[in-house]
Amino acid sequence: RVSALAEALAAKVARGREWSAKLEREMAEEDRTSLRDAAAMVSEVEAAKLKLPKLGKLREWVARAKAWQDSARKVQAKQTRGASQKPALSELEAMLAVGLELPLDVPEAPLLARQVREASDVERCAETLLEAAEEVTKPEPAADADAAAADADASVLRRSGAGRAGRVLLAGLV
Repeated sequence: RVSALAEALAAKVARGREWSAKLEREMAEEDRTSLRDAAAMVSEVEAAKLKLPKLGKLREWVARAKAWQDSARKVQAKQTRGASQKPALSELEAMLAVGLELPLDVPEAPLLARQVREASDVERCAETLLEAAEEVTKPEPAADADAAAADADASVLRRSGAGRAGRVLLAGLV
């Protein structure tokens, strides 16, 4: 009976060493482990009832990545009373920065990165169009002075009570 207990204990120690080495490798790799794989490792180690020094850190990483994943999904799917409300570009950029700093790969990060790139491109395009429109619609100084004088004349007529006939007369003069 003692030898069976010793064998079970030896097997558990061997599994612990194997898992400890596996966790060490996964957490040290330059290629980040996926959230799914990390969560599976945590579950397997906990199911085996092993106490490993690195497990606490991996569990923390999984919790942070899942919290970010939930936040990213909420930001990407904002809804207000049935009408869709899109997040601001700065909100997406901040969310992406946090996601890229995570020690685990989260599947929503590439999607969010693409959305940020697309939104930035649209913003740059809109700024360019607005600048071009400002140049095209910029009134010439003489025309601007004439328009201001016409507005002033119309204002005087309105205050004087000249009514529609006065405005028609004024329009014919301008």
